[in-house]
Amino acid sequence: MVPRTHSKTWIVATILLAMMLTALDMTIVGTAMPSIIASLHGVSLYSWVFSAYLLTSTTPVPIYSKLADMYGRKPVFLAGAALFTVGSALCGAAVNMPELILFRALQGLGAAGVLPVALTIVGDLFTLEQRGRVQGLFSAVWGLAAVVGPLAGAWIVENTSWRWVFEINLPIGLLVLLILWRTFHEVIARRPHDIDLVGAGLMSAAVVLVMAALLQTAWSPSLRSATGLAGLALLAGFLVWETRAPEPVLPLAIFRDRLIALSSVVNLAAGMLMFGLISYLPLFVQTVQGGTPTMAGRAITPMMVAWPITAFGVSPLLMRVGHRRVAVAGGLMIAAGALGVAWGVSASPLVLGIGTALVGSGMGLSLTGLLITLQGAVPWNLRGVVTGTTQFFRTIGGAIGVAAMGALFNQNTMALAAATPSLHAFSFSRLTTVLIVPHLRAALPPEVRNTIVSIMGQSLHAVFLLGIGFAALVLVSVLGLPAAKPSPAEQPLAEEAF
Repeated sequence: MVPRTHSKTWIVATILLAMMLTALDMTIVGTAMPSIIASLHGVSLYSWVFSAYLLTSTTPVPIYSKLADMYGRKPVFLAGAALFTVGSALCGAAVNMPELILFRALQGLGAAGVLPVALTIVGDLFTLEQRGRVQGLFSAVWGLAAVVGPLAGAWIVENTSWRWVFEINLPIGLLVLLILWRTFHEVIARRPHDIDLVGAGLMSAAVVLVMAALLQTAWSPSLRSATGLAGLALLAGFLVWETRAPEPVLPLAIFRDRLIALSSVVNLAAGMLMFGLISYLPLFVQTVQGGTPTMAGRAITPMMVAWPITAFGVSPLLMRVGHRRVAVAGGLMIAAGALGVAWGVSASPLVLGIGTALVGSGMGLSLTGLLITLQGAVPWNLRGVVTGTTQFFRTIGGAIGVAAMGALFNQNTMALAAATPSLHAFSFSRLTTVLIVPHLRAALPPEVRNTIVSIMGQSLHAVFLLGIGFAALVLVSVLGLPAAKPSPAEQPLAEEAF
């Protein structure tokens, strides 16, 4: 038998590699999309390439987490990684946009089973003191993906084919499956289970409809309203059903615990702010400041780098001062950072960089600290559900935040453009795109360029002010956290895991 420490090293390395694949896929595809559109056409379906992945990588998270608690982490993680690998191969072979969208949805379905189960495995294998350092490594993966992804995507499309953006996942995915299959072994107490298929279906359909209503701004208002109301109705049905299901996919009883309930709100609001900044800060750099794609990527680098740095030191702080003080400190940093971003976009790049770094540092403290605390507060059979729930709320928050910021941005830009007579002869949406291409930007008449830059600046500033509201919700939620330490759960199953 392989020594335990050696097995742990292989398991962590393999999980990190799998998470890197799924994290890169969220950042690398955007760079390749112009080449994909040139090859497959279908520009009207552009947003669905992202939306399909976002939808399917979000809705199944609680389902995967529940299955991991029922049948063990290993089979569920392997199933997710296998689906992601197959989806990647099919994306690389797509011959039209509908096929690519369908295969991206399959990719997302696999990705949903990788991250929450990976974090749950860490909760099983490591003690409280060790968990923060290991999860700091996982946070570093996301920071590295945010920096490397756009650059890697640009290199691939410039030197090979856009299809390698997806096909490169195939050999790495197969390696992940092989290593984890050989090194990770569990001892699971087998018992009959009643899988909540009705609850899973209701929840998935509800979230898909609600997110589609938020994301599809091209739909008519009546269609979006009807879709959103249908989603809310299904969500209500899901909540009623979960109170009656023998083994609910999302046990609502866990939210009676104030720590779990408020931690979910913290993750929801933090996701709104984080994904909003990732989406709109690069747009600000390229359109208002006239920066390059590389400069746009660097705008969010302080946030993504600061997160893992602070996450590495969370465990000792939890032991010393408790989870509430750590979370409150993180909430204060997030609030200060959001203020810095909103001020920095109209003041100086230095203030903007400090603001994003503070946001990342605050998330490293609050989100990582709360996750470690929750994993230590529940028994093994609920650890997967609780871990998956935090990821679920963070991703859902991201979708809501980006949609809300997008709605505000579109409303402001259209209103300001309509009130500017000098722009009536131009297509504002086309001019916005032109601003991103340096030689086309330089060819614009100076008065038109200055006017459109001013409108973009005002609209994006309003977007970042909305981010302050998201940060305020984080701060209010962490201030409401209970100060008492959670009751100890059973020890991590390190002895049984090998």
